[in-house]
Amino acid sequence: METKIKLNPSEELVQDKHRSKGTMAQTDIYHYSIVNEAGEIVGKVVHEDHTSLNGLRRTQHITQTDNDGNLVVQESW
Repeated sequence: METKIKLNPSEELVQDKHRSKGTMAQTDIYHYSIVNEAGEIVGKVVHEDHTSLNGLRRTQHITQTDNDGNLVVQESW
């Protein structure tokens, strides 16, 4: 996932929370803050990791936004 998002050299990801959804918890949702070297939050990332119950096919999706809610990256694989 880290290769898909855009971070400046001084920024890092900090996990805020994690939850699962679905009847068998087949989707994991991770929420991250993007923190700069001064400790300020400069953006958000949501990473969804889904495993299909039929065929056990795995798909992932990320959405990165800045503090104003503008979309920076949105990608699925």
